[in-house]
Amino acid sequence: MTNYVDLHMHSTASDGVLRPAEVVKLAKERGLHTIALTDHDTTDGLSEAIETGRQIGLEVIGGFEINSETDLGHLDFLAYGCDPDNVALQNQLLEIRDARVGRAKGMVRKLAELGVPVAWERVLHFASDAKSIARPHVARALVEAGHVASTQEAFDKYLNDDGPAYVHRLELKPKEVIDVIHQAGGVIVLAHPAHAGTTPLIPQLAAFGLDGVEVYYFDHTDAQKAELLALADQHQLLVTGGSDFHGDGTHAELGSVPVPDDVAIKLKARLGLS
Repeated sequence: MTNYVDLHMHSTASDGVLRPAEVVKLAKERGLHTIALTDHDTTDGLSEAIETGRQIGLEVIGGFEINSETDLGHLDFLAYGCDPDNVALQNQLLEIRDARVGRAKGMVRKLAELGVPVAWERVLHFASDAKSIARPHVARALVEAGHVASTQEAFDKYLNDDGPAYVHRLELKPKEVIDVIHQAGGVIVLAHPAHAGTTPLIPQLAAFGLDGVEVYYFDHTDAQKAELLALADQHQLLVTGGSDFHGDGTHAELGSVPVPDDVAIKLKARLGLS
């Protein structure tokens, strides 16, 4: 199957390694025709990505990913088509990003206690112009310090959700997140539910107003995709998919996850872009 769609990827606006324009150009080289840039908790890279796409003939849908702790557990959402000038949305994203700074500092403190210190200045160096400081920036500092051989080893040993240096995210209520996205004119999708173990929450989230589920993801099995497709049909949810490309080898390669063309067609129709 030739793949032309990828609706989940990251750039230097959050924890990716390529600038938004570079991600878009790489997508064009890979033969994609519709993508969505979905950096963590920021819309900052979208204008650069969309303009680059316009220049080279690649459709770029504006998006972002929200990661939070909730009363239902840890949840990841993908938002598409929001008005980036919506004040309530930007205030919510700013609150999350501010909490990310404290979270990353907490990880640095825990790593020092574990005998694998990294300098906060080096974490900031790897974050560079990113609006959202994230675990991959801490992981890259661990690699540079010689404590681990790769960012994947950093996650496996220290930074995964059950790791000894993990620090919880800002807690938000799922319905409030969903409402903020809708108020900004967007569509909200539950990200990689089989990967994250959040599939059982889909009925409840659908009742809160969830619009879709990310079915096509690099480590979702055929059985998991079938279950998610059935739930999407049952609750009349959109289906999305993507690689979660970061460019650092910790996720899939850009355009490597087969996503049916009609996924993008239906999402664009919901957003009024078709």
